[in-house]
Amino acid sequence: MLEQLYRENRTVMLQRALGILGDQQLAEDAVHDAFIRIARHIGRIKSMPSDERRYLCLTIVKNVALNMLRDRKETVELAETMQAVSCEVILGMDITAAINMLEEGHRNVVLLRLRYGFGTAETAKLLGIKQGTVRSRLNRARVFLREALK
Repeated sequence: MLEQLYRENRTVMLQRALGILGDQQLAEDAVHDAFIRIARHIGRIKSMPSDERRYLCLTIVKNVALNMLRDRKETVELAETMQAVSCEVILGMDITAAINMLEEGHRNVVLLRLRYGFGTAETAKLLGIKQGTVRSRLNRARVFLREALK
């Protein structure tokens, strides 16, 4: 059963992870880690309909990739962050530290939208939230970052 899930879902899972992580090797690691998690619960997964199994696989790899992204503590380029927070001048500030101070949901939106260039709709799908929530979180994150970087 696990082998069948792997054959049926590996490619789409790899694409989802690559879209989040932007690195082929990290995406492959995310798929591998996702299948380890899936294997732990294969008994429950066997009884699910095919479309639900696919959705579960995609959700697990998305979460694994987002966790990897957060754990990597990507350094956001200064120019992108300056644009994102609409600051004229930021000198001597640790932008990465400010972004890491954001609540996880807000941080994920900032990284996906501004660092990796995903659109609002795509970010919403990746995070499993509504587009309005993406816009709201991005706006709140900008306000927070503006204050934190003053």
